Amino acid sequence: MSLSIRTVRKSFEALESRPFRWLWLGRLATTGTFQMGTVVQGWLVFELTGSAFALGWVGAGWSVATLFLSPYGGVVADRVDKRSLMLWNRAGMLLNSLAVGVLISLGLIRVWHLALSSVLTGVFIALLMPAQQAMVLELVPPHALMNAVSMDSLGMGLMGIVAASTAGLLINSAGAQSVYFVMAAMYLVAVFTISQLPQAEPTNTGRDGVWAEIIGGVRYLRGEPLLLLLILLGLTRVFFVMPYVTLLPAFARDNLGFDASGLGLLQSAGAAGALAASLLACYLGDARGKGKMLVISSLALGVFLALYVTVPWLPVVFLSLALVGALSNLYMVLSNTLILSHADPVYRGRVLSLAVMEWGLAPLGTIPAGALADQIGVPWVVGVQGVLVTTIYALVAMLRPEIKRMN
Repeated sequence: MSLSIRTVRKSFEALESRPFRWLWLGRLATTGTFQMGTVVQGWLVFELTGSAFALGWVGAGWSVATLFLSPYGGVVADRVDKRSLMLWNRAGMLLNSLAVGVLISLGLIRVWHLALSSVLTGVFIALLMPAQQAMVLELVPPHALMNAVSMDSLGMGLMGIVAASTAGLLINSAGAQSVYFVMAAMYLVAVFTISQLPQAEPTNTGRDGVWAEIIGGVRYLRGEPLLLLLILLGLTRVFFVMPYVTLLPAFARDNLGFDASGLGLLQSAGAAGALAASLLACYLGDARGKGKMLVISSLALGVFLALYVTVPWLPVVFLSLALVGALSNLYMVLSNTLILSHADPVYRGRVLSLAVMEWGLAPLGTIPAGALADQIGVPWVVGVQGVLVTTIYALVAMLRPEIKRMN
């Protein structure tokens, strides 16, 4: 077998599992719907209200629902057949998109409809994601787990480039309702792909109450300090890394003098870096030293996060943003792989639900960062956040060196 063929097979090893191929195709479709939904919802809300504040509170609906319901979703994922849970949630998402599309077509759409749709999306995500992530380990052999997680990240990168621009073209050419109808069709594809998966038997056959199960999951994490540390480190990314995306438009306009097309180039630099990191992670496969790579990538992430706002030379800005996108994506792949591979199957859904729950805390990072940036400027805020990220991971590496030995 030639070197190039071996390289390709190694890079896409997880796809050799037929069930995982079905899961990945379904996730590819639904990742596209999330990207398209973000564009069309924002466009509709602003068209109906002309209010930036409305953009914020409507968009926050899904994250609030995810925050409060993810622990329940983790309990359910451990107790039921994951395929059935995923199937019904995707069907619910299909009906949600279809309903909004019909309301727009009839001229009946109102802002509260979009807010309700956002909340329902958060409910479905909270119930779906722990089961979907936990099922990956049941569809691929352990040595292909990191490759499988990387394939998911690769799909997100590809759809991030394609889906958002497609949504914009559809809005201009056929109206906002067409985007929701396309999203419904993509959810239908996801329903079909999930139906091709094998049943996933419950890993927890206990019959305790929901709160007792949630508390049991927390107690399990208290006895697994490295797993708990990985979960807590995810908050560093939510509070100090994710806000840079929200603040990028202000930095582009006020500090670089860019218009919308310039902003698009900045965002594309991060997306290109993320895509490159996904391909690298696919190639690495079951590489040793995942914990060490996680720490090093996070240390470097903080450095480049601070660098892009403090050195106003365009080549440095674009290169730094590309590396921020790459390192952030690599961290996500490594962290998810380590959590999946080290969590006890009985508690896996509940552990993963805490990682999903962190996404619901995103407004607690972006809103204060935005308020501070209005007062002291984006470079100061993002620069300090970059320093904090590097400092936190340097302290972790010194105080808990065993995390670097995780594989």
